[in-house]
Amino acid sequence: MFNVRRARVPRTTAFDPTLPSIRVNGYLFHAETFGDPASPPLIVIHGGPGGDYHSLLSLAMLSDEYHVLFYDQRGSGLSPREDYSDPSIEAFLRDLDSLVDLHGMGRKMRLIGHSWGGILATAYLARHPDKVSHAVIAEPGILHPESAKAMVVKLRDYLTFWKKISVLPILLRYPFVFSEDGHERMDYIATKMMGSSEGPPYQCEGEKLPSGFVCRGGYAIMKATVIPLIDNPALFRDDYTDGLHKYLGKILLLSSECSFIGYEFQERYHRPRFPRDTQHVMIDGTGHNMLTLRPAESLKIIRPFLRQF
Repeated sequence: MFNVRRARVPRTTAFDPTLPSIRVNGYLFHAETFGDPASPPLIVIHGGPGGDYHSLLSLAMLSDEYHVLFYDQRGSGLSPREDYSDPSIEAFLRDLDSLVDLHGMGRKMRLIGHSWGGILATAYLARHPDKVSHAVIAEPGILHPESAKAMVVKLRDYLTFWKKISVLPILLRYPFVFSEDGHERMDYIATKMMGSSEGPPYQCEGEKLPSGFVCRGGYAIMKATVIPLIDNPALFRDDYTDGLHKYLGKILLLSSECSFIGYEFQERYHRPRFPRDTQHVMIDGTGHNMLTLRPAESLKIIRPFLRQF
């Protein structure tokens, strides 16, 4: 008899009570903290949409100076899956604001946001400028309609037939993924796709993401947010830098050398919309996932920035 081994993705906090978690806004986020609660608070915001904080755990090294919170966003990573009646960025910002209040306990927050997390961090600064003292914005892809169009045009150049055909082995495995919450099979595809980046357009030539880069992708969130923009970037109508002038804290815009949305892209489309004293630093010899692939180099820049008065 033909026997196929069942594939699995990790369970969420809804099914695994042993996972570290925080309940906010009636939702059980997969989350954990590192460091002394008396130290200055810091929150790490992962990319995606639909990624998880697993790939950013190198930033836990900051726990020698800060009380660091990592969390998987709603519908992402090992946080529960649900029906997304409101998948807008505003829903993510409401969650972030609640986590800032809970984790900060009235103290000003330090934020580190990567990619999609950088978009959330930027939008949060514009909406809650008095709650944050320092923000590291690592290579956000889209902050306003102009950059949305520019990013999609660049990305489409790489979505060739041969890159699409590489998805076939993943799709063939799809029917054999064990399902418990009804999202596992599509999450399996999202997990494999998000962890398969090698070389351009995101990384340098020969640069590859480590095995297990994404613990569990959230396909439904991707489908509700970013995937429609690939077909029609005009759907992106908001400017998340609007109101950023009200933020009087410090900002470090962190970019890579090789990513198609790296230093040159950020200089052209995003840096002009940030406050004048924003620091923009490029990490040489790496791509979009610099915080994962070059943690030592990244922290060498981030640490002194976070210490600034």
